[in-house]
Amino acid sequence: MNPDQSTPNKKPIVVLAGWLGCQPRNLRRYSQMYDHIGWDSLIRIGSPRSVVAAMTEGPSYGQSSKSEMKHLAINILQELQTKQPPHFVLHIFSNNGCFLWEWMRFLLYENDAPLPSAAGYNIDIHNLRGKLIGIIFDSAPAHYNGNTDTLQSALHYVSSVTERNHLMNVTKSLDAQVTKQRFDNFWNSLCNGMIDTPQMHLYSQSDKLASAKQLEKLIAYREKNAREGKIWKHMFEDSEHCCHLMKYPEEYDRSVW
Repeated sequence: MNPDQSTPNKKPIVVLAGWLGCQPRNLRRYSQMYDHIGWDSLIRIGSPRSVVAAMTEGPSYGQSSKSEMKHLAINILQELQTKQPPHFVLHIFSNNGCFLWEWMRFLLYENDAPLPSAAGYNIDIHNLRGKLIGIIFDSAPAHYNGNTDTLQSALHYVSSVTERNHLMNVTKSLDAQVTKQRFDNFWNSLCNGMIDTPQMHLYSQSDKLASAKQLEKLIAYREKNAREGKIWKHMFEDSEHCCHLMKYPEEYDRSVW
């Protein structure tokens, strides 16, 4: 079948972009939530290695043609084009999900060059852009201000001890000035990347990684500059990082839908 031809009766898709150290089984409850309303789920998780790399490179800062996060974003867009859902939503978790969204936003809205797929055809960016109807930020983004301590804390969620220790050492060797400049680039892109797509922010006062204070500043800035009715938020009382659904399932469901 030509990947540019849509098929009737296809379900909408949610892309679940997991947090650092996340496993597909950790997103099962989210997938079930969407299944109950008739949506299919596409689970994709950036590797811990790609998150560490994103501390010093991104679409508009130190871009590398070998960026693992970039290639993951391209693969997601290719799969969406192949599946041709009527529309799709991105549900992203923590900075791992945000780094992936950063690349997807760049490819969908800021990249003018043709985007070839692994199958040999160009991905129809204009078509996919029109199908994106919303973005949900869960515990994201985490305001780390270029400080690698937050990343090192997050690396404790990596299950492989060998990989965790290796990435800890890599993180400690990163140039502080470069990581600070990259953070400024990352945070400013999230503040100023104005796209005409509804966005929901889910966060908690008890989150030790994603500061509620910093998130509320970002949300207020986006509310001020985005079109009315495009930015929503819901703060949970005392759930931990990426654990809002686990502690408040009914409240979470109501917040999303």
